[in-house]
Amino acid sequence: MLNHCVRSFFYARSIAATRNLVAGTDYDDETLFLATVLHDIGLTEEGRGPNRFEVDGAFRAARFARDHGLSDATADLLWDAVALHTSTGIAVHKQPVVALTHLGIGADIFGFGAEEVDRAVLDAAHSAFPWLDLRERILETVVHQIDEQPSKWAPVSFADAAYRRLRPDNPFPGLDEFCAAPAVPD
Repeated sequence: MLNHCVRSFFYARSIAATRNLVAGTDYDDETLFLATVLHDIGLTEEGRGPNRFEVDGAFRAARFARDHGLSDATADLLWDAVALHTSTGIAVHKQPVVALTHLGIGADIFGFGAEEVDRAVLDAAHSAFPWLDLRERILETVVHQIDEQPSKWAPVSFADAAYRRLRPDNPFPGLDEFCAAPAVPD
């Protein structure tokens, strides 16, 4: 997971450069580093809590920032970046650190927008920080957390999609069940 988090930072910075965003002017590089490196802390024992992993991670990242003397504004920005890192269609409309965090992570884990990452950055990042079965390990960790603590499941989310992939006979309602339910409770 560490390799993924570090690669995501380099990809986010490369995407920023492609979009003519300048560190120190358009976004804070240290905050982007913290957001990308801490984005999956909710999948670790250190960051684990009762919420879906993105939210647990967001609370832990914000606490880390405050514990290390960073401003409340920076802590809040980290919270948003970590909480929204799996929120396609939302994160890209937030502040540059939030958007870049999401974009760097998506480029690494699924190749979304990887064409915006400089080829030399891709090659160097993968050489220094190899892949190591990233996708499957993250999906397995998400599913393991939900198995142990069902409150970590969230309908129609990354966690839901991961759970449905690895646990096709799961107990959670899907979109079809939600749509079939009455709009107003009886």
